[in-house]
Amino acid sequence: MNGIEPHANPDQESIIEQIINDQIDIHSVEELEPLLDVFPDNPALYRKFADLLAGRKRADAAMLAYHKAATLYLDAGMVLQSIVAKILEWSIVKPSHREGHDFHAMVRRKGGGDMPSQVLFSQLNYEEMVTLMLRLTRVRLSPDEVVYDAGQESTDIYLIVSGELTETLPQIEGAASATAITLAENDIFGDIFPLEEESLCLARVVATSAVELVKISKPVLKATCYRYPRIRELLERLSRIRTPQGSRAWQTVRRSCRYCLPADISVEFTSDNTGNKRVVNGTTRDLSTGGICVVLKSDTTRSDIDALLKQKPTLTILEGNRTVIDGLTGNVAWRKTVGRMARPTHIVGITFDPMAEETAIALNAFCTISNDEQDMIWNLWNHLVRH
Repeated sequence: MNGIEPHANPDQESIIEQIINDQIDIHSVEELEPLLDVFPDNPALYRKFADLLAGRKRADAAMLAYHKAATLYLDAGMVLQSIVAKILEWSIVKPSHREGHDFHAMVRRKGGGDMPSQVLFSQLNYEEMVTLMLRLTRVRLSPDEVVYDAGQESTDIYLIVSGELTETLPQIEGAASATAITLAENDIFGDIFPLEEESLCLARVVATSAVELVKISKPVLKATCYRYPRIRELLERLSRIRTPQGSRAWQTVRRSCRYCLPADISVEFTSDNTGNKRVVNGTTRDLSTGGICVVLKSDTTRSDIDALLKQKPTLTILEGNRTVIDGLTGNVAWRKTVGRMARPTHIVGITFDPMAEETAIALNAFCTISNDEQDMIWNLWNHLVRH
């Protein structure tokens, strides 16, 4: 393409976005360099510039551009993107311990936020952060490229640096459509927990745009978490946050999330055979104001599942013996059976019906408790399960 003149115009912001998103190909450093004078605070543009320099074997210039990109990303609160730029910078020249500690201090100071990757890196200590950085592998995907399919063995956990993907849960017989969730930058996904057991992917994940990910394999993460268990605690919780479609202006707009909160659930429905009311119990896997994912107890039978799929269940959320929210109704959107045939685990996803205002307020309050409160609940939950 022809060189772009460094004069701002109404279309230039759009052009920059297209360049960053690889919709306009630029193969020359000389074409891109003038734009840095027009947009000196755009971290993604500096990252693109650094990648071009690295591809031309101009290591010293690339290192400086990656450093600039990492700084600008962090100033914008984009922790994961800063981390990846810093990994690329340090791959050219190994940092000193002082440089590493200074960067960690900046992440802790500037990287706070409520997105999964922000929470992860801003809560790691220096050794944990560097250890995780050293084990991340970069992955680039084209639109429509499949990351994994439902039922496939889960081998990696992924963090989204840029782009969007769609996570689609298996469609059940009779359902109008499959449940699909958009995953975007700063989300974490991958069904690899528990690390000690073989696990299957519960959904199909496909890139809907050009995507950059970083991933860590299950064996590597397991070995890492043996020494740094807090990495596991954070990743296990944060990888279960799911975000429905909506605004992606995450720097300024808090997105509505699904949280993995430990709570008991009772599900009431009408039995197929007798017409009597039947109750099965389980625990939450994911919960939001729009629906819930429930792992049913091991004594749930296949006939219970078959009957549940045909009914409109009524749910009660419990904390110990205390009823938190009751009278939630909805429809089973999908189901999944995992584990061994002899001892299967049944998981169902239920979308909620419209609810009364007071119920919606109570459910929203339960879903949006602070991270510290979530950690407290998880610690209590783990204590009760182990004892």
